[in-house]
Amino acid sequence: MTPGDVAEVRTFIDDEPVSRASVDGWERRRVRAVLTKLGTRLGRRAVDELLDGRSVDELRGADLDDQRAALSDMKARLGHAGTYALIRNDLKVSEAMTRMALTVSRGRRTYAVARLQAPDRSAQQFAAWFTELTTLDREAEMMQACPDHYLLRGLVDGRQEVVETTGGAPTASRFIVDYNRTDDLTVPVDPGYPVQVAGQALLDDGTCIGGVRHQFRDHDGVLEALLTVEFPRAVPGWMVRQHQWHLAVEFGNWIRAGALPVRNHG
Repeated sequence: MTPGDVAEVRTFIDDEPVSRASVDGWERRRVRAVLTKLGTRLGRRAVDELLDGRSVDELRGADLDDQRAALSDMKARLGHAGTYALIRNDLKVSEAMTRMALTVSRGRRTYAVARLQAPDRSAQQFAAWFTELTTLDREAEMMQACPDHYLLRGLVDGRQEVVETTGGAPTASRFIVDYNRTDDLTVPVDPGYPVQVAGQALLDDGTCIGGVRHQFRDHDGVLEALLTVEFPRAVPGWMVRQHQWHLAVEFGNWIRAGALPVRNHG
């Protein structure tokens, strides 16, 4: 299924509607930022190899669907080991900054929130499809949803490894999402959204750095998604605001890819 096969996804940030063009524009800017980082750090020969002869400049001018596919394929060719090597310094810096933010925040949290609506889609079906991305380790579909994803994979213990740029942060970060642990989450359960996908975000030593609570419901034939990521309160506000767009991009693309139309029978 391609993104064009499904009905339009409506996006709300800070409870204000934003256009598909605005969401796509944010994604294109992040594509350019990631291509610049990869090109600078890897060098021309490595990039030519990973892009199978295409140039970064050519890809910058491609349409968004082509950019998504090519960038995802480029990262897959780089592989997990290559990804770790590429951003090893990013991960050191981001973990140190995260630990500092945790100390300064003293348990307080801040939230990035986006809401999406998709007509004729099922909350239960989409949540099941989304959960299978991790449990079945469908890495390509996880990766392609946002240019800021460097590595998303399901682990053998059922948790999810995430390496991504959070919002518009200058460095990529790495953490583990445990969807079986929610005790430390501060995002409240909204009883109006009966379908929940939630988990804590952890460093390797088990330190909880935040988490996600994504809540879904069906309302008058429309799938409604209330998407929330929680961060330490000391994380800069501009990063949190940028992550609202990150949520809009990745879940918009996931819904277009995985939310099958609800058919009426009889």
